Amino acid sequence: MPSDEELALTEVTEFQKSKDNVLEESRKMFEDVRADCCDIRKILLKFQEWKEKFPDSYCDAYIGFCLPKLLNPLVRAQLVKWSPLENSTDLKEMPWFRAVEEFSDAKKPSESKRDDDPDEEVLPRVIEKTILPKITGILRLS
Repeated sequence: MPSDEELALTEVTEFQKSKDNVLEESRKMFEDVRADCCDIRKILLKFQEWKEKFPDSYCDAYIGFCLPKLLNPLVRAQLVKWSPLENSTDLKEMPWFRAVEEFSDAKKPSESKRDDDPDEEVLPRVIEKTILPKITGILRLS
């Protein structure tokens, strides 16, 4: 019968193997997708252009409310290696965070400037819909 120490070492080894497999598979996730369709900055730039050229259409489409759901899989892919309980990159330093923050703070043309611009809430909504569930899941497992 194996000792607890041997069992723990086996479990750690198996966990590390599984983790390495997940990381390897995550690198392949978007390899068959056009670069401009999986780069958050490029995606947000297209929405910014739409907003600047056609502010009424952009506003009528409620894009600020749709973006967190659209960006969710792309953000989650960047978070595969991230763990708030380990020494990880600070969220504010991650490419997705900087891109969404820049988009949320982008200067709006005067004709589309609104007091209740939903784009200002994109970053908090992405955090609410993507980051908080990940943190909650990690805390439940620990």
